Amino acid sequence: MPITIPPWPRQTPEIARAVTDCIESADWGRYESETKNALIVAIQSFFEATYVRLCCSGTAAIEISLRAAGVTNGDEVIVSAFDYPGNFRCIELLGAKPVLVDVSSENFGPDIDSVAAAASGRVRAVIASHLYGHACDIASLRNLCDENGWVLIEDACQAPGMRANGKPAGSFGHLATLSFGGSKPLSSGNGGAILTSDDRIAARIAGLLDRPSDAFPLSALQASVLAPQLSELRKQNEQRNRIARQIHQQLKQMDSPLVCLTETRDGIEPAYYKLALRADSQAIRNQVVATAAERHLPIGHGFRSMARSSERRCRKPVPLDRAEALANQICVLDHRALLIDESDVFELCQILGTP
Repeated sequence: MPITIPPWPRQTPEIARAVTDCIESADWGRYESETKNALIVAIQSFFEATYVRLCCSGTAAIEISLRAAGVTNGDEVIVSAFDYPGNFRCIELLGAKPVLVDVSSENFGPDIDSVAAAASGRVRAVIASHLYGHACDIASLRNLCDENGWVLIEDACQAPGMRANGKPAGSFGHLATLSFGGSKPLSSGNGGAILTSDDRIAARIAGLLDRPSDAFPLSALQASVLAPQLSELRKQNEQRNRIARQIHQQLKQMDSPLVCLTETRDGIEPAYYKLALRADSQAIRNQVVATAAERHLPIGHGFRSMARSSERRCRKPVPLDRAEALANQICVLDHRALLIDESDVFELCQILGTP
């Protein structure tokens, strides 16, 4: 029997009812939407943020955050060489230069020593992404940024619901970003949000977005489908985390050429958008992806490394060895596959573990 991968986005009575209410109340056609305001309040509470601005995508949230941080032509922004490539491009879009640092040996975020070594008089901000269910060393990065007068942009687009030492991902940076893209655990097809608890930064965001109507809006209909998902997010994450642990144990027992890189550090509650699997070699990684595709499993390559970008486009003050290695070894299992029935975990691992 084939493994049943739940469809995405989810179709639930609560989502359908929220959309119907938005339509029947005519809230869908208003600039000032009660539906959007209710979502903002829910996000403020869930992510412990004083200010929340909804926007049209997670990528737009990064761009707006960079602008709110004061990044402009000639500035530098520190970012991991192993990260969502859109972050690199947003920096370039503003005329700033990306400064590439290596990946931490403990997670998929920027290595703190590499970030410190990348300091210069032109650095204005640091982008730190929580990737593949692993929390980056966000508290230490915040301290380093405060010491240097840099703005920390916490990219939580792939980690909604993650918690680190009792605090939600998205509550550590001077700014934080969320994504509600079509494949994300919180999905409205497109959309995003910018979070901050800094009064001055919030005022800058308002100055960028209010022209006088919202320049990068999320619609009321999109907002309506997000509130029901947010209320279910913790329960959904608990299931994903449970299946991820079972995959880790099963592959380990099979002596597979794949290692399931689950988050195991004390104080971290993971949130998996993609679950990372590390292969012994690039050839094995590619074969795993090809075999899984034949069985219609949602698996693909991890991010490519930006380490080979030209010196004209970026500054590379430190070796980027870990970023290069991960780009060749990592494949990622979509969060939909972490919502399977527990009885299907063994078969899933058989497919993944015997390329």
